[in-house]
Amino acid sequence: MTDSSIIPPERTGDVIRAVREVVEQYYEPRIEVVKDATGEEIPVLVTGQQQNVKLFSPQDFDPFREKPLRRSGTAVLTALESFVGHVNRFKDEDSIIFASDDRAAPSLTAVIDYHRQGHEGDPRFGKHRAHFAFPLSDEWQAWQEADKAPMSMIEFAAFLEDRVIDVLQLIPGEDELNREQQMFVDATGGAVATPSQLIAMSLSLKVNEKATVNEVRNLSTGEGEVQFTSTHDTAIAGDRVRVPTVFIIGIPVFRNGAFYRVLARLRYRQMQGQLKFWYELWRTDRVFDHAFKEACEQVRVETELPLLLGKAE
Repeated sequence: MTDSSIIPPERTGDVIRAVREVVEQYYEPRIEVVKDATGEEIPVLVTGQQQNVKLFSPQDFDPFREKPLRRSGTAVLTALESFVGHVNRFKDEDSIIFASDDRAAPSLTAVIDYHRQGHEGDPRFGKHRAHFAFPLSDEWQAWQEADKAPMSMIEFAAFLEDRVIDVLQLIPGEDELNREQQMFVDATGGAVATPSQLIAMSLSLKVNEKATVNEVRNLSTGEGEVQFTSTHDTAIAGDRVRVPTVFIIGIPVFRNGAFYRVLARLRYRQMQGQLKFWYELWRTDRVFDHAFKEACEQVRVETELPLLLGKAE
C-alpha cells in the first residue's frame, strides 16, 4: 500500500522548480520610487515575473488626499452672466478666453490655467476651463431655417401667421431705417409691409388655395399683384392679391439677447404650374456678427481678460 501524498525523491527537484515558477509568476507587486530627467520623484508599480513597470499619474492618488494637486475639468455654463461669474471666480493674471465665431455654433471657452505670459513664461496644463455655447434664439432659428425655401401658398400663409408677431411696424417719424437698409428698401420698390398687410395677404392666399393663377405682374407702387381664376366655393372670381416687396422683423440672435431689425424680401414665382412664395433675409451675416461682437465685448470688459477669436490648443 502506497501513500499518494508522498513525493518520490527523484521528483523533488521538479516540484521545487514548479513552485518557484508559480511564485515568480505571481510575484507580489511593489511600489518603488524613480526619478525623472528633472529629478522629480515618481512612484511606479513593479509587477510580475518580468518585473513590469507601470507609471502612476499623480491624479491616481487624489482619492487619498485631502485635496487634489490642481484644478481640472470644464464647467459648462448656460447663461452669459454665469460664464462671466465663473471666470471671475477662478481667473488669474494669465487666464484667457477664446471665442469661436462659427455662425452655426458660436461659443466662448475660458482657459483658467493658461500658460504664463512671456516668451520664457512657465507652461501650464490648461485643463481648468469654462465653456459657454451661445444658444441661438427660437426666432432666429425659425426664420433662418425657412430662408429662401419656396413654399406653396398655404404653407407660406401658415408660416406668416405663425411668425407675424416677429414682424415690425415702423412708426413714421419715430422708427427710422439706417442708410443701407433704406437703400435696400428703395431698390426693391419702397413698399414695406405692416403686420396687418401680411395677415391680409395670408388670408387671401388661403382663400385662393385651389385657384388658378391667371396673371402675375408688378405695380407702379413697387408691390406685386397676383390675379386668380377661382375654383374655390368661397372665393370671388378674379381675386387679386397684392404682394408687398419687403417686410421687417425684430428678433434676437441669441436667446434672451438684444433684438435686431432684419429686412426680408418677399418673392414669388410660378413653378411647374404652381405659385410658390418665399422670402430672402437681407445681410443676416452682419446682424449675427454685430450681436456676437457685442457679447464678446461685454465678456472682455466684465472679466478684464484677453479675448481671442479661435480655439485653444
